Amino acid sequence: MFLHNIAIKDLLDTLKKFRSWVYLAYFDLKLKYRKTYLGPLWVVFGMAISAGLLCLLWSVIFKLDWQNYLLYIFSGFIIWTWLMTIVIEGPEVFSSNSELLKTFAIPPIFHVLRRSFLNLLLFLHHLPLIFILIIVLGVEVSQRVIFTLPLGILIVFINASLYSGIVGILSARYRDIEPTIKALMAPMLLLTPVLWKPEMLGTYQDMIYLNPFTFFIGIVRNDIIGIEFDILVWLGAFVITIFQLIIFIILYSIKKNRIVFWV
Repeated sequence: MFLHNIAIKDLLDTLKKFRSWVYLAYFDLKLKYRKTYLGPLWVVFGMAISAGLLCLLWSVIFKLDWQNYLLYIFSGFIIWTWLMTIVIEGPEVFSSNSELLKTFAIPPIFHVLRRSFLNLLLFLHHLPLIFILIIVLGVEVSQRVIFTLPLGILIVFINASLYSGIVGILSARYRDIEPTIKALMAPMLLLTPVLWKPEMLGTYQDMIYLNPFTFFIGIVRNDIIGIEFDILVWLGAFVITIFQLIIFIILYSIKKNRIVFWV
């Protein structure tokens, strides 16, 4: 009975045709950098400069050793950029593909996975910067990273797809959601342990677990830069994944056929 659910059926069918949305995501990436000589290297250089300047500024403000702080803020800023792109682009995942939804009999989840994979490819451009910095600074990396890094990236990709599906449906119906989310993302950067460390909060450092972004940054970043393993970060990420999956299945099953009329 579970496998006959429309959301599960569409998801499984789309996963079987993964070559299509993977190729189209790669094609979107090529279009993004067309007529440029350096291509994605422009984005990589821009990210490196932005993270470096932020490190310099915040290390002065908080009076920190910039060498120890550089890897923390550099990795956090790169992962945050990935998460921020996912959150901001999620509401328009269906509206930006309105013509395709109206023309071709493709499950809406196809466009969600295509967009999520494109954002993943963009993140993978920046990931080598973290490892280069690790080598330069001589940071000792835990062997767990061989398993936790791919798993963390996979969990973020799954949640990115579920979130985009949920918010994309709601935003197609209620257009106020998109500007609201964009307005909230600026303060969320200051509320997330990206530019600052949890221990800076003193007795209030457990408050970071009230912020869902903490979990997704932690599962990707912590083992890379040698932060002590935090089981709460992983448990939080798994709980949010299950919660989003349930909401997605319910919402997609009910509203799938209405999306094409809303966009």
